[in-house]
Amino acid sequence: MLRPFWRYYGAKWRIAPRYPAPRHRTIVEPFAGAAGYSLRYPDRDVILVEKYHVIAEIWRWLIAATPDEVRAIPTVDAAADLPAWVPQGARWLVGMTMGQARMRPALHTSAGLLARRRTGTRWAEGWTAAARARVAEQVTAIKHWRIIEGEYTAAPDVEASWFIDAPYRGRPGRPYVHHSGQLDYPSLARWCRARRGQTIVCEAAGADWLPFAPFGEVRGMSGAPSREAIWWQDSARTQERLALEVA
Repeated sequence: MLRPFWRYYGAKWRIAPRYPAPRHRTIVEPFAGAAGYSLRYPDRDVILVEKYHVIAEIWRWLIAATPDEVRAIPTVDAAADLPAWVPQGARWLVGMTMGQARMRPALHTSAGLLARRRTGTRWAEGWTAAARARVAEQVTAIKHWRIIEGEYTAAPDVEASWFIDAPYRGRPGRPYVHHSGQLDYPSLARWCRARRGQTIVCEAAGADWLPFAPFGEVRGMSGAPSREAIWWQDSARTQERLALEVA
């Protein structure tokens, strides 16, 4: 298991253990974000697909970076204080650490994080020595991962464990750069049904673009409660057995 490299809006790292574990060697996350599900199973062959260029570039840098390259990046509370030689992907990662559950990189550490840091609250670091050390210690574990920048349909058509966490339909999915108003949900539903292997789709309770089942109330990395729903299919198991496993 790896810790999140940064806190991202809608991330699933905390609740990932409640979803069915991957049955296949390959995991595909077509709406990658911070890859909260895959971080729980980093030894798998992970394929991330991300449309937002900033997130894709962060993952490209993380996958390629060495621990020494991470440790060389100075700790700062303002992105403008980073030396010119720091790669763009690293600069954006630093910006993502400067706020809680962000959708875009920040220019400086938020006042809230600075206050929480003074009280020693966990996950209140910003780009501190502790955050940098965590990233440096983990990058060697994802060298075999792959990032594809593009639409979810750019994912390879392979038999795999698919974890599909698209922007939730309606208001919950609006804050993203590529938000819910830009998604054709009927087309996404057809695409989800066509995946081969094990498919897990996340949504908010009440969504109806797939026959979602209640998944309970959870708290994401932002700390806010959310009533979640799930749809899944598995070529090797019945829906009834999967329902028992999820419960």
